[in-house]
Amino acid sequence: MDGNEPRRFVVLDFYRFVAALGVFVFHLKTIDGNISPAWNGSFGLFVDMFFILSGFVISYSYPARSAEGHSYRRFMQRRIARIYPLHLLTLLAFVGLALARIQGSTSGASASDFIFNLFLVQAWGVTDHLSFNTPAWSISAELFCYLLFPLLMYLARRVSPLILALVVAASYGILAHGHLPIWQERSQMYGANFDYGMLRALPSFLNGILLAILFRLSGNYRKRIVIFAGVSVFALAVLILNIFAKPDLAIILFSLAILLTAIGESAFDRVPGATWLARLGNTSYAVYLLHEVLIILVFAPLWKHFSLSASEFPLFVLACCILLTIAADVTYAYAERPARDWINRLGSAAPRPVTPTASAKPDVLEVEAPQTAGVR
Repeated sequence: MDGNEPRRFVVLDFYRFVAALGVFVFHLKTIDGNISPAWNGSFGLFVDMFFILSGFVISYSYPARSAEGHSYRRFMQRRIARIYPLHLLTLLAFVGLALARIQGSTSGASASDFIFNLFLVQAWGVTDHLSFNTPAWSISAELFCYLLFPLLMYLARRVSPLILALVVAASYGILAHGHLPIWQERSQMYGANFDYGMLRALPSFLNGILLAILFRLSGNYRKRIVIFAGVSVFALAVLILNIFAKPDLAIILFSLAILLTAIGESAFDRVPGATWLARLGNTSYAVYLLHEVLIILVFAPLWKHFSLSASEFPLFVLACCILLTIAADVTYAYAERPARDWINRLGSAAPRPVTPTASAKPDVLEVEAPQTAGVR
């Protein structure tokens, strides 16, 4: 691989996949109130890791001039191509659920809710509830960050990494602990979704940009040791989230895991199975956007049909994860990727900036604690 060519971070991709399944399990447990509290991990905080990952991969993959003029328009085209087709598909699926009067996230949804979701502004403080495919609120928050990408990159280029780190820390401090009137409780930022969830995304996205800068400044290290450290920190973060919610600690651990893993990734290039990690990473966005509709249409009915008990939940989870991964893989191959490629070809004759290779596409995945589960 050319030293100037953006690489794909397959282990980070795998982190996304694991986290997506974790959020799925977090939502799936609501099908039965008797399921053990051991499954009550605070995996809703994975959304903040994905905002960090998004800022990291996007700012690494696109050159600085992607924030300027025609290059920025091309950047936005690629990002819309990445997030919108599957969002539209799942939105229409929930419209179908509403028309069929199947109980789910469409309950009580209005025409204005549909418009907010259609234009991906439902996390911008324009509504007081989630509707349709509720996980899509974080895609709305991502879009907000994409629109601010030129400004964020301008800031990152104009200040030193130390100053940028202080800006990131201050952003977290003000938004998460500043008792802002848009949120009623301290630290409510970490549970925001429809209520200005786009501001929740902002410090983490900027944090990702900072990590990309630090990654480019990193020197040569013993890669195997570094990536082992990164994977260990990620595993520790997952373990901690499975026990209790410590948002600030989670942000620190996620950031450290992403940076260490990225630095050590090259040690993983020739490891058997790396291709499968990349493939699983490709499914992560579909795992995220499809899981709620599959819970409503497939998994919850199966649980009730077979009258399963809470003690059988672990095996049920395993089976559901396998089925969801297969569905996501098929969706990626036959719907998500073809639609993305078609949109990217529009206007492709125009000059464009250096962009990620086919193996370095900056995917985005966002996760949340859904309002329908009574968790913010």
